[in-house]
Amino acid sequence: MTAELLPNARSKAANQKIGLIGVGRMGTGMGLCLLRHQVELHIKANKSRFGADRLAAAGAREHPSIAELAPHVSAVVLSLPSSREVEAVCLGQDGLFVHMSRGGLIIDCTTSYPGSTVALAEQAQKRGLAFIDAPVTRSPEQAELGLLNAIVGSNETLFPAAEGILATFCETVLHVGDVGKGHELKLVYNSMTMGIAAVASEVCQLANALGIDLVTLRSLVSRGSTNSGIFQAFVAFLLGEKPDVLAVSIANSAKDIGCAVRLAGESAVSVPILAATAHKLNNAVAGGKGELTLPHLSHP
Repeated sequence: MTAELLPNARSKAANQKIGLIGVGRMGTGMGLCLLRHQVELHIKANKSRFGADRLAAAGAREHPSIAELAPHVSAVVLSLPSSREVEAVCLGQDGLFVHMSRGGLIIDCTTSYPGSTVALAEQAQKRGLAFIDAPVTRSPEQAELGLLNAIVGSNETLFPAAEGILATFCETVLHVGDVGKGHELKLVYNSMTMGIAAVASEVCQLANALGIDLVTLRSLVSRGSTNSGIFQAFVAFLLGEKPDVLAVSIANSAKDIGCAVRLAGESAVSVPILAATAHKLNNAVAGGKGELTLPHLSHP
């Protein structure tokens, strides 16, 4: 595993023709960084125009379909909700696998399911393309500042080319193994995040029910090994200090923890606490909270 960036890695993407599919909040930040590094950026809009309009105003070239975007680029970055959308973008008569030129590189920054990733990589190879996983951590705000962390699953040959692109919007690029390993590690990482979030939400509810002041609780927790960034974020949200903290939806969180539990089952690993977390998040989605951000779990 490596975390080093080559000294000139941030200039490697300059003048490349790169596609970006998925211009939501995270993807928009990635795209702005790519443009700042003199990339010729090609995009396809989401249902919401906000990200596409920002990127177009900054110099990106918009296309009405993937089929029209694909021939213009040598690499494509995907920033999508799940494996389902990634598969839809890659497969089919209008997808990247049909319309992208041979030798092209597809970098999936989505939090996708590893089994799907490996299958797509095998199909891409048959088409003369390369498909690798590079899920990212941190927030949309940090994406715009070029401060994400990428967790890359690829072979040694493809990694340098991917690193040069990822370094435009990432502070750290970790090469963690072959294709699929990036998504495995991201799911493990996210499952820890969601597990701590579930505990933090219930602890905050319990403190409130007992009349314990959250400022006092935070002061105590901050002094011990129980402290965590997730707990601090929940308290900051509940106190109104940071209303936009942890701006990941409960629905997306439920998707990620569900993938982690599924992966554990396929690996014959018992994860009852993670399974309970998945159940809690799914119940929140069923209760109409899916589009709310993760700290809203702390509300009854």
